[in-house]
Amino acid sequence: MGVKRKYLASVMLILLALSAGIFVGRQQASMYGEAGADPSGHVSVKAYRDGELFYEYEDHNLITTIGSTRIKNILGWDNQTGATIYLSLSNDATPLVSWTKLPGEITANGLDRMTGTPSGVNATAYQVTYQWTATAAQSVQCTGLHWVVTDDSDNNLFAAASISSVSLQANDMLSVTWTVNVPDG
Repeated sequence: MGVKRKYLASVMLILLALSAGIFVGRQQASMYGEAGADPSGHVSVKAYRDGELFYEYEDHNLITTIGSTRIKNILGWDNQTGATIYLSLSNDATPLVSWTKLPGEITANGLDRMTGTPSGVNATAYQVTYQWTATAAQSVQCTGLHWVVTDDSDNNLFAAASISSVSLQANDMLSVTWTVNVPDG
């Protein structure tokens, strides 16, 4: 009876380890944009005061439902007409996939929606970067990527990412880089 229990325990342990490995592998494939994974992205936010980096945050983002629809249409970062290269900021909390804009988009203090600088990463990914200079005190805890440059406009939010709150003062610089990966397959 003792051998049978040991055998059963060993089999259960192997099955548990295999299940955990499959789960972790799927999580990593989704996070790093491997072929066959869902569309994904990464956001990096940095704040500078008097030329010194005092805040840095990196995380993955979510693609909104209308953002996913946008993928099947023409994304084309190198096509400047309708390109998804406009960055915004807000003090909203956790983004929702149902958002079509950032509900509390910042349109003042030098932190309004701006045209980012796009660059190719590889065959399936591109980056968009912009650096703001705050003209007054402002907290930021969310960033958005759009295909329309007009401040606070609706129905053009491609992706949104929550960041840990950063409190900017006048002349602080905030740099945001979006990486968008649309995996093949």
